Amino acid sequence: MLFVLEYLPIALFFIFYLLGDIFLATGVLMLGTVLQLMALKFMREVITPRHWIILCVVLIFGTVTLLLRDEWFIKLKVSVIYVAIALLLLIGLWWKKRSPLQHFLGEEINLPDFAWRRLTYAWVIFSLALAAVNLYIAEYWSLDAWVNFKVFGTLGATLVFTIFTGAYMFKHHTDREKDAEELE
Repeated sequence: MLFVLEYLPIALFFIFYLLGDIFLATGVLMLGTVLQLMALKFMREVITPRHWIILCVVLIFGTVTLLLRDEWFIKLKVSVIYVAIALLLLIGLWWKKRSPLQHFLGEEINLPDFAWRRLTYAWVIFSLALAAVNLYIAEYWSLDAWVNFKVFGTLGATLVFTIFTGAYMFKHHTDREKDAEELE
């Protein structure tokens, strides 16, 4: 259920883009993102900083897109979100001296600190790369190509990168109980 809820706004965006236009799709994306957070709250699920960043950026850039009737702002939104995620990861790592990924996943997954740092930097680079690719496609390709990239390209790239992340975590995962026994 959470998986469906996570991708529902983007799926609705794509469907309403096909049925209407970019402006209808933008309004549906805005509404879908608000409803997504309301559903998470209703289900008593954790709303992460990433959810709040996406909500704020979707509402700000969506509103500007609709008010100015200019598709550039909704295209720019994707890059802004990825840059914000990269900055959030870096600030957490440098300021708090702990990976935000470790903060969110550290209860379930036991990795050495160096592995958490590497994963964080990898996600920063990945996020910045997606932001740059999005800007390039938004500027030089057609609107249809950009929508397909936004929906399928970023989702596919994120899925592949997540699989590699999981493999890296598996490689460096340590057993907490075994570690505790060794200390005794």
